[in-house]
Amino acid sequence: MSDAGRRDSEATLRAVLNTLVDGIVVIDDKGIIQLFTPAAERMFGYDADEVLGRNVGLLMPSPYREEHDGYIARYLRTGEPRIIGIGREVQGRRKNGRVFPVHLAVGELRMDQRRWFVGVTRDLTSRNQAEDRLLMLSSAVDQSPSGVLIADPQGRIQYVNRGFTALTGYGAEELVGTRPGVARAGDADRFGRLRHVIRSQGEWRGEVRDIRKNGEIYWALESITPIRSATGEVTHYLVIQQDITEQKRDKEALTESEERFRQVAEMAGEWLWEQDPEGHYLYSSGAVRAILGFDPEEVRGKHYFDLLTPEDRQHWMNALPSSKASEKPFFRLINRYRHNDGHEVYTESTGAPIFGERGELIKWRGVDHDITSRKRYEDELRVRNRAIESASVGINIADAQSKGLPNVYVNPALSRITGYSREELLDHSMRMLQGAETDPERIEEIRDAIRAGQPCQLTIKNYRKDGTPFWNELLISPVKDEAGVITHYIGIQTDVTERRRAEEERHELEIAKQIQLSLLPEAPLHLATAEIAGLCVPATHVGGDYFDYFHRGDLVDMVIADVSGHSVGAALIMAEARSVLRAEARRTLAEPASGEGVAPILGGINDMLHEDLSGADLFITMFYVRYDCRTRRASYANAGHNFALLLRSGERSCIPLDADGLVLGVRKGVAFEEKTVDLKAGDWLLLYTDGVVEAQNGEGEFFGTARLCHQFSTRRSLEPEAMVAGLLAELRAFAGKSPLRDDVSMVALRAR
Repeated sequence: MSDAGRRDSEATLRAVLNTLVDGIVVIDDKGIIQLFTPAAERMFGYDADEVLGRNVGLLMPSPYREEHDGYIARYLRTGEPRIIGIGREVQGRRKNGRVFPVHLAVGELRMDQRRWFVGVTRDLTSRNQAEDRLLMLSSAVDQSPSGVLIADPQGRIQYVNRGFTALTGYGAEELVGTRPGVARAGDADRFGRLRHVIRSQGEWRGEVRDIRKNGEIYWALESITPIRSATGEVTHYLVIQQDITEQKRDKEALTESEERFRQVAEMAGEWLWEQDPEGHYLYSSGAVRAILGFDPEEVRGKHYFDLLTPEDRQHWMNALPSSKASEKPFFRLINRYRHNDGHEVYTESTGAPIFGERGELIKWRGVDHDITSRKRYEDELRVRNRAIESASVGINIADAQSKGLPNVYVNPALSRITGYSREELLDHSMRMLQGAETDPERIEEIRDAIRAGQPCQLTIKNYRKDGTPFWNELLISPVKDEAGVITHYIGIQTDVTERRRAEEERHELEIAKQIQLSLLPEAPLHLATAEIAGLCVPATHVGGDYFDYFHRGDLVDMVIADVSGHSVGAALIMAEARSVLRAEARRTLAEPASGEGVAPILGGINDMLHEDLSGADLFITMFYVRYDCRTRRASYANAGHNFALLLRSGERSCIPLDADGLVLGVRKGVAFEEKTVDLKAGDWLLLYTDGVVEAQNGEGEFFGTARLCHQFSTRRSLEPEAMVAGLLAELRAFAGKSPLRDDVSMVALRAR
């Protein structure tokens, strides 16, 4: 192509770009602006000279401005497009700093071995504002107290609002989709007017006399207006009826006697008022006392802005249209007034302009309805809804009028508990949580309650979406309407699986604890040359200790033991061990000539319990002492238990007594070492479990053997029963607020 042709092409391209409504911004692979069209200048407020050669980030608000270069770099590195090749809504930033919505489409251009990115931008501000306005207008029409009807160009009804059905008595289902003729009373007049407007393609406004479905006559201000497209084509017809029946009936009375109006106003519960064209009160009914705390005389002459809260005053100063545009009736406007005592009052205000004979605005007449209580209720309802959404328990609301009681509402917690999404739970029954092991009696209990319309509370096994079971504490409550008809059921679902498991474990441990305590001696032992007492205090969550003492003739056997594990099984093993131990002890006591001591007793117990202990995966530690009351000689053997403490009369330190021996239940045929020690009158012997020396205080310090020996020594003057009770009290004082984590058992013998 020649230079002249190239210049012509460039001029043509520039002319095309200059006429585009959408802005075009071209950047290189470093984010530097290379092209900025006039439409972009108008959109962002920059001249092209101000942005060319600068980073495109200046057209973006934070944080997108700081992140944009990273987006380009990631795309160049990975080739993964985020926005390139597609369009989406983003935010742009004008030169004056204002942020506005932009539709951005980005394309990639490769030329002269370089990569360029072409962005096409469109200002969405007007469109978004139009959509918001359309939503507002749609809500206003639907909630308007006036009757609104929309028909297509052939007169077929496409929409009626609630005001229209309330005004005429006909339901929407009777009207929408039909092209009424003269079958119903009033149709000939009402739809005759519509057909006339359709034929003439004009408009119609005026007062009409129509008939409701029940035959009652009503008066309305009616307007029939064609709705046209941008090309002027009629697409629909809008019919608006405002019920003026009461106004029609009262007009003559109101015009005959203004005083009668005043009297009616004074008796009415609503605040009736009149204002001059500038908004100053000309008249106020007595209801203003109850609503705002002012006398009517105090209100007259004030501008209505003076009674509003500062926030509402500023709102209406900005929102009110020009004087001419505002000379129209208004309906149910929400105002916030400041009561005479300072608190806020919400009212719903409706008013209409009063015109003179020449069409000039003379005054405004209106009524305010106190809706403070309703507003407070609505606010509380919103808070309640937010609370339900954030509740930790699952909540569902089921439709009692539909077959199967489908859910119409579920909160997020129910999805977390069941594993089902909100969409999966809605329109389905909570029976979907039942499974193979769900108790049929519980299901029938729920059905009986629903059939009787009664509340129901129970715990039932349910199943999550992934099939895992859980225990559900379920509360079902019926909701009745004003007529007493059940319309909904509210269900409260609480996952109590862990609590139930803990309760079962606590129950099991309580059984173990009771078994354990039933094995203990009932009273201290007082013999000629010995006094023996013991105690066992199970920790709140365990129960694995055991002690015993019994005598026959001149021999006394003392034993203390600790079984691993803390369950019913462990308690039963200990009960079995006690039976075996006593049987072995009786045998050796009954055959003193056999010469057997305490070590063989431990060996016999080990062999007899080995199979049961191995099967239960348990073991027992045990310290066994046999005391001869004639000689004061103590024989002892140990099966892996804490060593005993010997406190000689007159001595302050303790002597540990220990013997070699493996814990019971590890293997058969274990040989236990037996030792003896001679006691004198005043000597003490203490057996204990590891729950004593391993108790900890709040700092993590152990009670320990040294502290136990010291406390043992300082109480040597006490009786054995008082001795073990005193040691327990000292142990609890040491632990303080820290709970005892293990059982505490002790047996004390004092030689006499």
